[in-house]
Amino acid sequence: MTYRELIGDWDRAVRAIDRRDWPSARTHLLRVSEPGSKICFTLGCVLLRLGDLPGALLAFDQTIAKDDRLAVCFFQRGAVHLRLEMFDEALGDFKHALTNLRGNSVIDYTQLGLRHRLHSWEVLYNLAAMHCRQGQWLEAQQSLEEAVQARPQESNTQLDDALSMVKNRITFDPVDVPEGIVFRPRKHEVEELDLKDFLGTPKVISSIVPNDHFAGFGPLRPMKSGDDTSLGTKGYHRLLFNHTPRTASEFEAKAGSVVFVLENGEDGWSVVIADGQRGLIPTAYLEVRDGSRGNTPSQGSGSDGQRAPQVPPSRPAGTGEEISSKIPTSAAASGTENSHPDSVIMKVHYEYTVAMRVEPGMNYTDLLNVFKSKLGHRSGEMQLSYKNKEKQELELIRGEADLEKMWDQIVDRRLTLWCK
Repeated sequence: MTYRELIGDWDRAVRAIDRRDWPSARTHLLRVSEPGSKICFTLGCVLLRLGDLPGALLAFDQTIAKDDRLAVCFFQRGAVHLRLEMFDEALGDFKHALTNLRGNSVIDYTQLGLRHRLHSWEVLYNLAAMHCRQGQWLEAQQSLEEAVQARPQESNTQLDDALSMVKNRITFDPVDVPEGIVFRPRKHEVEELDLKDFLGTPKVISSIVPNDHFAGFGPLRPMKSGDDTSLGTKGYHRLLFNHTPRTASEFEAKAGSVVFVLENGEDGWSVVIADGQRGLIPTAYLEVRDGSRGNTPSQGSGSDGQRAPQVPPSRPAGTGEEISSKIPTSAAASGTENSHPDSVIMKVHYEYTVAMRVEPGMNYTDLLNVFKSKLGHRSGEMQLSYKNKEKQELELIRGEADLEKMWDQIVDRRLTLWCK
């Protein structure tokens, strides 16, 4: 039986006791295969209410066998012995109860799960009841007098009435733990019985912009009503958030600054130009500037009355190939395809996904050096794989021969690799 099942049956038994459904409580408690002292004590109290004195006595015997310092169990078993007229056993139980009180006038069992306080005067009261049944009136009177001295400061009419009955040679009934007072499982253990959904209900979130095909992780940003273009469209854009570069290819910019987008990469990065510099900005950080969507012009008009297309404010000096060499990471991969007609966009799946632009036919050593520089691994071994179009399986790239096969997998000037 698992601990979870034990707590479940114990809790159901306690709930039945609260309803005074004693047979149901007994059923749940008997289902526990290896009960502890608290469950045995609870079962004894249930059987006592059902009138099964021998069964209750056996349950209390099992409780004491598991915990021989439980004064309240000795007290309860002594009351059962007294009802069964087993006076010697009752006398022994009441003496053990007094011993386990350790000289205290009261023991509070609330912290152990039993909402009851056992007083020393109650034990002495039952001891006097036992002497009465044996005709030992002097001993009974002495026990009650000790109980009167041990009782709390407030008056106790029960003790006064019992003392009067002993003087008149009249027996009285013993007391025991009140009905419904049993050991209960800890609250947090019961709460753990209910299954918890830590992940919550999944929710699919998609862009309200019809042409937005971006897939990835980015911060939430406000959308203006009427936006019908995708993020990162060529043209002037405004930054929504500050961006601090983490690689040499990224562009540092502050929120509110205006940049010109050259290319919206499929990896969630856009190639931008600002202040004569070219670099990368997360596409999700960009907002289309009012009046600057798509090819909407921002400078001048044509002679035919149509407005001229937008052009970047300033481009970096040098040829396109020189610019590409200055951006060794995904900036080169995100450049326009028309500026590098022979290059290939290569996407590499690593701990994260990166993209770069390379020239087909590059030898194996140079390709490894580019990857190491891109991924920040200047030393150590690197294992590259590509997916065979026919077999649909990953194949390792071990040298020039495998590299030639890899170049054959190019589709639409794009290639995907896996790196370890």
